[in-house]
Amino acid sequence: MKKALLYLFLILCYSSAYADTDQGNADDSRALKVVVPYMGDAPGQGPEHPLVEVVRQWSEESGRQITIERFPFKRSLMMAASGEADFHFPLIKDRKATDTALPFGYSSFTLFTINFVLYTRSEVTLDIDNLQNYRLATYGGHADLFPFPISEDHSIEGSLRKVDSGRIDGFIFADSGADPVLFELGLMGIKRQLYKVYDVHAVISHQAKKGPIDQFITEVSANMDRTILGLAMVDQPYLDWQMGDDRVPALVQAER
Repeated sequence: MKKALLYLFLILCYSSAYADTDQGNADDSRALKVVVPYMGDAPGQGPEHPLVEVVRQWSEESGRQITIERFPFKRSLMMAASGEADFHFPLIKDRKATDTALPFGYSSFTLFTINFVLYTRSEVTLDIDNLQNYRLATYGGHADLFPFPISEDHSIEGSLRKVDSGRIDGFIFADSGADPVLFELGLMGIKRQLYKVYDVHAVISHQAKKGPIDQFITEVSANMDRTILGLAMVDQPYLDWQMGDDRVPALVQAER
């Protein structure tokens, strides 16, 4: 199992308030400072990470110098919100949400999308419009995405096994992170259904919105080569396959 791809999804949307500074008149030719959070990998393990490779590809695509630094998640967000860094990458955004009440802004461009899937036992049907009535879990750091009580686990395998054994009613997480684990475990008693599609953005200060930095993110992201970046499995429409049928996507099987 390739653990590196999993880290691409551990992107929490909400944190404490931070101050903003003016970036609206940023020089559109200067080197950019981009911050990428640590997501499950220890700070001492070096800079290599799928998210870092995405930003490096932007630098190569645009010909613009980009300095990449990595920090704990909340600090990384704070640096982008305050203007200490030009932007933080990446962050999940609920399509119905706005950044008006948040201490930071979302980039105008949606970098890619992520399908969050509800995993349940095959013989049980949950009312997806009333999920507050069930015992649910998600991966650590994602509870704030949901408008109902949900626990946080730190092992996708452990959560899926809890579903299979009936210890919890369901597990909700990104299909790109959980599908390969489900397939590898071969849990025939678990079924899948789409919960929600989330957008993924970069984080900028409110003052930088619609400015040169926001425009740079839009232009360079539109030309991303998802095959090179390893995003091919991420940015895909939801496919309603189930364990045991012949529709398991090749990308899922390739991640074993």
